[in-house]
Amino acid sequence: MDFPCLIRRPETPPQHRPPLLVLLHGKGANEEDLFSIARHTDPRFVVASLRAPHEMAPGYYRWYERTGTPQGSVFDEAEIEASRIWLVQAVNDLVMGLGADRRQVHLFGFSQGAAMALAMALTSPQHVRSVVSIAGRLLRACAPLAAPPSALAHLSVLLQHGSQDDLVPHAESALACQLFAELGVKQGFKSYHAGHTISPAMLKDALDFLRVQLDADTPSAS
Repeated sequence: MDFPCLIRRPETPPQHRPPLLVLLHGKGANEEDLFSIARHTDPRFVVASLRAPHEMAPGYYRWYERTGTPQGSVFDEAEIEASRIWLVQAVNDLVMGLGADRRQVHLFGFSQGAAMALAMALTSPQHVRSVVSIAGRLLRACAPLAAPPSALAHLSVLLQHGSQDDLVPHAESALACQLFAELGVKQGFKSYHAGHTISPAMLKDALDFLRVQLDADTPSAS
């Protein structure tokens, strides 16, 4: 793996290839931003926190550029596509490099990281088992690349958003939830009285969701 990331190994040596949880930060952050979440995650996970590929300034990175205009937001579609391709390759490299179970790749993203997690699930679902999207959005540039519903049937998606979010409209997650529902994807949408943040309630619900995904795919789970 020749890209910056932080790794937390499973707390006990796994008997089989461990499930992989990939953390994707928001704009203006780096791989350290979400890594503290790793200590709260299910101990069965190997956790990898990635750094977005586009540098804004030393220590600050983005997945894509978004520019505000009087007519609304303008997104750099070339950067979106470059980041989407990079993310798919990075996840594949993590699976190989960490000896993870390629059928058990889970994405946890915040803001731009959430948007990229949803984009990867929508366009390359064969590489993803579930997604937690917090304060994310569905990137319109990725919609034409969506996989057919039959390829998305195994996915589970949890969308979370603060009703007081003044950076990414609350409605963006609701729209994304609606699209995944139309595609037959198992999904849920939870709203919180919060701004553009990961609140304790969001984190608890997200970790519970991920634990359920693991237990559902573990034959010995009771």
